[in-house]
Amino acid sequence: MKNTSSQQNKVFSTVSMATIIVVAVIFFFVGYLSHAPSTGVSVSAFSPAGSSTLGVYAGPSGLNNTEHLIGGDVFAIPKGATNINALDTVITFFTSVQAQNALGALGWPAIDLGTVNTSLPVYNGPAVTVVMYDDLGASASATQVMKGNLIPEFEHLYPQITIDWVQLRPNQITSDVEAAVLGNKVGPMVIAQDNLAIGELFYAGDLMNISNASIILPNTLIPSMAGLVTYEQKTYGGVYFLPYRANLALVWYNTAALKHLGINPPQNWNQTLTMGQGLVAAGMGGISMQGHGGASTSTEMFQWMVQGGGNPMLFNDSGDIAAYSFMYNLSRYFSPAYTHDYWASYKGLNNNEYNFFDYQWPGSLPNYESIATTGTVVNSLSNGTTLYNTSAVKYAIQSAFEQGAFFRPPVAWITEWNTLADDAFTKIITNNCGAQTCTPSLIQGILSSENAALYSYLSSTYNTTYANEYEQGVFGPLAG
Repeated sequence: MKNTSSQQNKVFSTVSMATIIVVAVIFFFVGYLSHAPSTGVSVSAFSPAGSSTLGVYAGPSGLNNTEHLIGGDVFAIPKGATNINALDTVITFFTSVQAQNALGALGWPAIDLGTVNTSLPVYNGPAVTVVMYDDLGASASATQVMKGNLIPEFEHLYPQITIDWVQLRPNQITSDVEAAVLGNKVGPMVIAQDNLAIGELFYAGDLMNISNASIILPNTLIPSMAGLVTYEQKTYGGVYFLPYRANLALVWYNTAALKHLGINPPQNWNQTLTMGQGLVAAGMGGISMQGHGGASTSTEMFQWMVQGGGNPMLFNDSGDIAAYSFMYNLSRYFSPAYTHDYWASYKGLNNNEYNFFDYQWPGSLPNYESIATTGTVVNSLSNGTTLYNTSAVKYAIQSAFEQGAFFRPPVAWITEWNTLADDAFTKIITNNCGAQTCTPSLIQGILSSENAALYSYLSSTYNTTYANEYEQGVFGPLAG
């Protein structure tokens, strides 16, 4: 049970399948007959002069829903770890509202909806040094928040526990933890690991079942965060990782450009196509996205596929086909920048290189609070909560969480899925299906071939039974 102490009260700063298919076909006939891969969007005399302020919002809804992909990290305890009470104390502290508010400075929205300090446990165990592996990116600000703020605060509250913070890339953490488990040299160790990379450790049997998860986590978790725990209990028969740092990608746009066209930010796929057409027709910078290849492209497509009503892991159900079809039609209005834009891209919004950036992680943008629409936002959310004096970014994040959020499944073969999803993007969007016109049947054929390739990979890497489970849709987005 959690206890309180005066010392520990410091607060620091359906749509049916048929409908999906019909709409997908409509998208094709809106754009595919005249589609040609974007070779460059002409730029008019329009200049966003003085528009260093950008607009930001949760983004357009899809054919099926308006749900948002959660990125970020989870907490886990390696199998064989010792001093469990100390490890539980570390996790409880870093998932509390105090720590979550401090992490907000790095672009991570708080997963705890509590507005006041939550109670923290009392630790009466022996003196111990806890190794805390963390894949938080190396930066001066990250180091300041962790080593200059959170860790000293924790060690002040718990003088018997010292944190040895080890900052490594996700794959390095996986290697170190696997070696420690194999060599029976785990000791007092906790992992703050990427939510996808944790799958390798889970499926290798390297993680401990956190049986007291409901006690460790705050009871004011965002519903989608609590849903992760519920999903694990139902699917895995236990809880092997806990939500820690959540990140939601938002849509960023040049407010002056959209005002110049006399339009508002698009609220659905049809409006997004209309906006792109308007930008290009006006000779203005078009749309950018993370289309340069690699995991960032497949990450973006995963969200579009879910919003289209698909199970992205399968590649070729009707919702997946609709998403790739939409992206193919939207690519008519892509800025050439899309082939090299990445998570830290946004500056093209201020020089008319592009005027709409599809899904960018806030934490990857330097000074994201100051570049987004200034002033305070006072607005009522759907649950009746009113946010006062909050930034546009924080309001957009909260709105996105309310619309629904999900995780990608922590399967050990997510890298192979990423490779195939990116290959599909390259064939369909970049290479125009290898034809003059990318027809519906060509898109469906490409996605079916990716499905077959992943089935074959799973069959040879695991077994036919496992591959058949994949084909039956056992693996899919994790939602509460």
